[in-house]
Amino acid sequence: MKNPGFSAQEKISIAGLSVVIGLRMLGLSMIIPVFSVYAIALPGSTPLLAGVAFGIYGLTQALLQIPFGYMSDRFGRKPVVAGGLLLFGVGSVMAAITTNIYILIAARFLQGGGAIASACFAWISDLTAGSRRNMAMAFMGIAIGAGIVTGMIIGPMIGGVAGVAFLFWLSAGLSLVGVYITVWKLAEAPENNHARNDFDLNPFDVFKAAASPDQTRLNITGFLVNVCMITTFFIIPLRISETFEMSHLWMIYLPLSVMGGVAMMVSSRKADGGAARGVITGSLLALTAAFAILCVAHGIWTVLIGFALFFSGFSVLEATLPAAVSKLADPARKGAIIGVFNLSQFSGTFVGGVMAGWFVTDHASVAFAILCVATFVAAIIMRGAGSLSSERQGQVN
Repeated sequence: MKNPGFSAQEKISIAGLSVVIGLRMLGLSMIIPVFSVYAIALPGSTPLLAGVAFGIYGLTQALLQIPFGYMSDRFGRKPVVAGGLLLFGVGSVMAAITTNIYILIAARFLQGGGAIASACFAWISDLTAGSRRNMAMAFMGIAIGAGIVTGMIIGPMIGGVAGVAFLFWLSAGLSLVGVYITVWKLAEAPENNHARNDFDLNPFDVFKAAASPDQTRLNITGFLVNVCMITTFFIIPLRISETFEMSHLWMIYLPLSVMGGVAMMVSSRKADGGAARGVITGSLLALTAAFAILCVAHGIWTVLIGFALFFSGFSVLEATLPAAVSKLADPARKGAIIGVFNLSQFSGTFVGGVMAGWFVTDHASVAFAILCVATFVAAIIMRGAGSLSSERQGQVN
């Protein structure tokens, strides 16, 4: 991890947490390229129910982000992350033995119980200096992106040989590896505010603390970005699979991951230098352009151009949004406030799944047109985030 600003302990912490969250994303993403085909073929299924199954894990994630963030502030990051990984593993086992679409929906709902994002991002924020936090988040973002891309590449390969159910068994095994790393390889920050006997937090106070104008802007943007993510990753693989064999998908996702990683690293350095508002706004405009292309695309190469532009913008936002939230958050309530942000994000995951299932059959271009307008509006909203401008960056931790 070649960044001269990080201490040895920071590197260990970033690497460990990146692996943990990357493994969870790998477990989730292996199913993405084959999910819609698999889910629609189950007894009792429809495209809408398949979309609900795809996105419903986000509903549980949304419901649990604040409680998990609060518990990580109260009891420490480690037990919350380990417990969430175990819940995800149980849901994966249930999905592996499903016999109809309704059991799959329930299993995905339980998978969402692994709501560890708030605790993980708060944990990495505990362990890194504010001046290097965007870069730390970028490494975690790269791990998330690598998990997504690797899963999309190997998922169809493994699923084609061993069956889709085996992918869920593999996800359960990866969650156990994450538990091992969390419990035995990572340490809590010694100076944090965890495990205080006098610590208490009213949920209304959490929302109030997270309801400053700029936090609200970030929460809205986080919701929208996840709507974009889940809708795009449900619809586009179906389009690509009409032209490319599943075994050839790596030729698409590998260059996209490299492109996204480069964009993320360059943009994160700019954000750490005080340009977070410009980076976020520019990335949202990249999504706007991507959806404008996708809503009129007919040929596969036009689809791939739009998808590549989307992937780059999304990769940047995956790192810079949580870093911006953590910089604006009250340190004593960081986990809970990041929980509000992640509640917004994963609410978007659920909405995106329903939206994708509703529009995928005949009206995918309508979904992309809606997202085109929404991301443009979000870019305008984020332009007003004064606390993320270069003049104010030095005043926040």
